[in-house]
Amino acid sequence: MYIVLKNQKDILSKAIKKAGTYRKLSKILKIPRSSVLRYYQGGTIPKERFEKLVLFLGIEPKELKFSKLEKNWRQKLGGKNCVKIKKQKGTYEKQLKKAQERGISKIKKWHKSMKKDNPEKYYSMQYSKFKKIGGYKHTTKKGEKVRNKFEKEVADILYELKLEYEYETLIKIGKTYFFPDFLINNKIIVECTAWKGEVKAYKLKEKLNLLKRKYRVFVVIPKNLYSYYKILDKHLIKGLDEFVPVAQTFPSL
Repeated sequence: MYIVLKNQKDILSKAIKKAGTYRKLSKILKIPRSSVLRYYQGGTIPKERFEKLVLFLGIEPKELKFSKLEKNWRQKLGGKNCVKIKKQKGTYEKQLKKAQERGISKIKKWHKSMKKDNPEKYYSMQYSKFKKIGGYKHTTKKGEKVRNKFEKEVADILYELKLEYEYETLIKIGKTYFFPDFLINNKIIVECTAWKGEVKAYKLKEKLNLLKRKYRVFVVIPKNLYSYYKILDKHLIKGLDEFVPVAQTFPSL
């Protein structure tokens, strides 16, 4: 941190007068003479040297009027001046656009490289970021955070039935990765949704076509949404009351 005194020249004059000369003040404070001169002319004073100065003068810092600057104030000021000059020349927007394009290009290369060389780590990282902003506010009886109340109710049923499950764990089918809502005994998947609309149903159908290659798949919905999801009829469980007896059969499947 750096200090700029309001009456800095007067304060330095008092210190020089008390010490006798620039040279003597420099020796007493253990500060180079060139620095003493610079502070006398208004240069910023490092906090530790400011503390030496006021201690030498026998002044309480609170008695002085001064402003504080961060350690990187020169870089910030230099950056602001650089931007100002570029704007005056009309090159700022062009260079900013190029920098953004380079950044986007690097990000794209990173995504492509990670997907190819380390896909499991890549999808796990992306999913972790998604979860942080996804608003997982509901806590199940097992103690995990889930997306919504309906998922919590399904999770609590599984927990009460003493069924071991994993919530949104990473699985792979062929070259495709998924995070199904619930994976039970590593062979049963339960997807649950309370979303109104056929678009969600068709997306789920595409997903199920891949999932069913390796797992038994069930989709739990509220009863009143059957009209939207009837295209999934073979996999559909309508309501939590219907889900309980089905879930009871999972250990034997």
